[in-house]
Amino acid sequence: MTRGRQERNADRSNIHGDQDRCFDGGHDLADAIHQMTETMKQQQEVILRQNQQRLLIENRGCSYEKFLIHRYPNFMGTEGPMKANKWLLDLDRTFEISSCTEKQKVQYAGHLLQGEAGIWWDTKRQLLIRELGNITILTWERFTEEFDNRFFPESMKTQKAQEFATLVQGNLTVEQYVAKFMELGTFAPHLIATEKMQAQKFQAGLNPRICSYVAGFHIHNFQELVNVAAIAKAK
Repeated sequence: MTRGRQERNADRSNIHGDQDRCFDGGHDLADAIHQMTETMKQQQEVILRQNQQRLLIENRGCSYEKFLIHRYPNFMGTEGPMKANKWLLDLDRTFEISSCTEKQKVQYAGHLLQGEAGIWWDTKRQLLIRELGNITILTWERFTEEFDNRFFPESMKTQKAQEFATLVQGNLTVEQYVAKFMELGTFAPHLIATEKMQAQKFQAGLNPRICSYVAGFHIHNFQELVNVAAIAKAK
């Protein structure tokens, strides 16, 4: 009988021990979940602060004084289509490094339009206000579209694409030919869609003597081809 009582006591002790171990295991799991939750919360707070800082910078953009540091030239409207196109492309790059907002891009670009271009913009601006209701919602994309329509129309872009299609070195130096090739190539990207196509188009336009020299190297890299052509010119 004593032996039976001892066995029952031992069984109860084992049960309590298992329960204690289960309790400890559950406690450890709860701690782990709590720690994981806190870590995720901290990470989310860091991401939130970073996004808030980014939005603050984007909304602030760049002041006009900061933009003026670049000393970007005015556009008068009499420079011609190609210079108009270059002026706008370079201005867009300046805006990018200055972190200007959409609103600031339109404001600053409008201020740089002087002479005939300034008169055009004053009229166009009033028309856009009637259309949009508020000039502040005018996007930079819409501004560049209106600018191109006036100073660099589609007919001119088509003409430049045709000039590129028939471009040859002629009396140009290799350096001048490269510059012209790069300038006009932006209007016919389908003709130089790959590195190989670009090299082939450039080589085909070289003067016969230089073309024959570089052809033997079977070069498909544009910059390498330009370098070899410059060497051939010197020979």
